[in-house]
Amino acid sequence: MNTLKHLNSLLVIVILFALSSCQTDVEHADSLRLENKFDEAAQLYQKAADEGDAYATWRLSIAYGNGDGVDFDQEKVFTLLKEAADKGCKEAECDLSCAYMFGWYGHTDSIKGKQMFDKLIAQDNDNTYIQSRYAWLLLIGAEGLYEKNTEKALRILKQVKDKDDPYYLWVEGSIYVSGIDNMESDYSKAITYFTKSFEKGRRCSSVSLAQIYFTKDRKETFDIKKGIEWLKKGVESNSTEAMVLLSQIYLYSKDNEDFKSYQNPSKGIELLQKAINHGSGDAYALLGMEFFEGINVNKDDKKFFEYSQRAYELRHGGGANNLGRCYQQGLGCERNINKAVEIYQEAVKLGSGLAARNLFVIFRYGYSQNDIPVNFDRGKAKYYLLEGARLNDPIALLQLSDQYYPGGDMFETNSEQAYVYAKKSADAGNVDGCAKVAYLLDNGIGCYKNPQEAQKYRDKYEVQKGNKQQKD
Repeated sequence: MNTLKHLNSLLVIVILFALSSCQTDVEHADSLRLENKFDEAAQLYQKAADEGDAYATWRLSIAYGNGDGVDFDQEKVFTLLKEAADKGCKEAECDLSCAYMFGWYGHTDSIKGKQMFDKLIAQDNDNTYIQSRYAWLLLIGAEGLYEKNTEKALRILKQVKDKDDPYYLWVEGSIYVSGIDNMESDYSKAITYFTKSFEKGRRCSSVSLAQIYFTKDRKETFDIKKGIEWLKKGVESNSTEAMVLLSQIYLYSKDNEDFKSYQNPSKGIELLQKAINHGSGDAYALLGMEFFEGINVNKDDKKFFEYSQRAYELRHGGGANNLGRCYQQGLGCERNINKAVEIYQEAVKLGSGLAARNLFVIFRYGYSQNDIPVNFDRGKAKYYLLEGARLNDPIALLQLSDQYYPGGDMFETNSEQAYVYAKKSADAGNVDGCAKVAYLLDNGIGCYKNPQEAQKYRDKYEVQKGNKQQKD
């Protein structure tokens, strides 16, 4: 009997030691991750995951999703998320539901994802990560999933328990950037929240900080040098978003007086390649365009096609539009207008206003395949012009404005709508939209006459026209 007791006691000690060891590995991995020692952290997360730790399994899924010490593998991400969720990790359940809702990692089932997320919200009101995610969805509104409800979102955020959670801190920072309801924007508070969020492990907060420092009309915080420093910190911390934004500055800043001293195309290409290793659809689309334009790299239509294909597979709207363009024009592949239409339609679903405009042109005027006119469809043309405007494509907005005034053959004349869409086009940066708004304001067409406001848009027209001529 004493021997049995002794064995039982020994077994308990072994189990407790194993659990303690596993916990130590996880805590050590968290510390290493925050020190940017991703290889060592991934090894420890793997060890703890193999021993059944749900949190470590979730963390390992994030590592595979961002290339942190392991190679990017979106199928591995999804598998690990399911494992972690099955083991009871609430954060993993949250990410898995979002993956289904928004099509992350190649798995889309918005109904299933929403049901999972709703169940999580109902069951667990104490998990800060889940509540912060929910609040963010309510703040921005998720079409077909959650209606925008800022009052409820702010109430949820006020009630969260862990005020040091990095995602919570990032959401709070985002609120102070834009200002919501009766709250005015406060960049100094946003900087405090984003800085703390970054320090706690949300690496994309480096991009949020950089964007604050790059905002020129806020003189009290405008500081390009600080913004660049934050992007470099983000790159050091393996932030894919920071890599992509900094690469764009290195590649495209030659015509911008504020950023031109940072031009460095070779570094820009290097960062895009690094972001590609992280599975970034943005990076694939941008590098594909580099091969199409042939300015910083040798022109290569086949690579343009290959990178656009990969961006499309990663559900990137711009990359999908580029792939449609490849099929439409036969760039790096055999020309196939029907395939182009199919890809463009998927690109619109992924948020590409340019793809919607391309479809408008195809359906409005028809497009030949082997010299046979196909795809002429007046109803679809109208639909995709409206979609392009909804997705805020500047040229689609102006084309819709022109349909309303001076008038086209697809919509009834409506000068008020013509002014609304021309203004949206101008505010989205279209130089011809600025000229049209100035004309409408000068003549009181669709709006009250306002020569002073018209002059503002003429000034914007001259500035943007000058910038466009410099680029050309």
